[in-house]
Amino acid sequence: MSTVKLLVGTRKAAFIYTSDAKRERWDVSQPIYTGWSIYNMAADTRGDHSRLYAAANHWAWGPSVAKSEDLGKTWDYRSTGLAFPQDMNQAIQNVWTLSPGHPSEPGVVYAGTQPAGLFRSEDGGHTWAPVDGLNRHESQPGWSMSGGGASTVNSIEIDPRDKNHMFISISTGGAFVTKDGGKTWTMFAQNLIARDKRTVEWMGEMVKAFPDQPPPEGVDPLAVQEMHKMRMSPANPDRLWTQTHTGVFRSDDAGANWQDVTAGLPSFHGFPIGVGHSPDTAYVVPIAYAEFYDNFRVCDGQFAVWRTRDGGKTWQGLTKGLPGPNDYQSVYREALHTDGLDPDGVYVGTTNGAVYASVDGGDSWQRLPGTLPPILSVTAAVID
Repeated sequence: MSTVKLLVGTRKAAFIYTSDAKRERWDVSQPIYTGWSIYNMAADTRGDHSRLYAAANHWAWGPSVAKSEDLGKTWDYRSTGLAFPQDMNQAIQNVWTLSPGHPSEPGVVYAGTQPAGLFRSEDGGHTWAPVDGLNRHESQPGWSMSGGGASTVNSIEIDPRDKNHMFISISTGGAFVTKDGGKTWTMFAQNLIARDKRTVEWMGEMVKAFPDQPPPEGVDPLAVQEMHKMRMSPANPDRLWTQTHTGVFRSDDAGANWQDVTAGLPSFHGFPIGVGHSPDTAYVVPIAYAEFYDNFRVCDGQFAVWRTRDGGKTWQGLTKGLPGPNDYQSVYREALHTDGLDPDGVYVGTTNGAVYASVDGGDSWQRLPGTLPPILSVTAAVID
């Protein structure tokens, strides 16, 4: 019988929630990797048994990809070779996101880091090698616009039809696609053009604030250069969704063209995005973002998940069972996920340490047991 697991990463530990296929009752584990910041977790259901991975980062012991062969009972954090080459003169600060490889390559795992880098393991996360085609891309010197290693590989999406076809997005660096297994990469973030009136006005203010930083030659000044999170539809791999710094966008042709579908949302700003079992369904958590220098960036009194079922033409705010009014919290980019079942199981973790689950596509929500440290990531996995 299938079980559903929620892999929850927090600033201080990891936790695993477990339920059966009905998803009605949930048990939560004791904290795992106490004292470590778990930026992301992944379940690998390929091969003869399932594995779990954790992007585990420690202020003293450094970054690692932890691995469990027994669904979280024991872990191995050794990550040989997880480092930039010496001649690049930079060190990994954090492992940010993880992705099991293509089904045809059961030992392959990818890790995205901060500063922005992509690394590949071919033995289930025990040893690693840099993906130089991306890490040494000609645009790399400009990825961290604010300096200090701010750039981050935050999304890794692999086409299930072709192991060589991958997409990644980089905070403050753009988005890239490869069709040759990572040897060469092409930027396509400049294909996202903001259309929402609120976004256009905000970006105009940004241009005024930074008059000496015009867009590159040939790039539309309303091009969106920063994806906060990108997801591929499992039902249609040509359908990509992204929540950017300045709106929500949808592509129907594997990133060649994008539509701005922000209209109907209460804000153009947010971080996470989840996709449903239908390619027309997506979930986001908009947060307040008014003026250019406004750093409020929380749900403005009512915690809500917003859903579209028609490809972004319309959006519906979902609040039944969620806290408010006078509730001010947020959701980080990795902390919203779906389980791929029908109806959609949707799961969200907040900066206040609460985990909420919906088993009816967001129509109603229940709070799961416990109050955790601030939640960095939530990953849902169905394990047979």
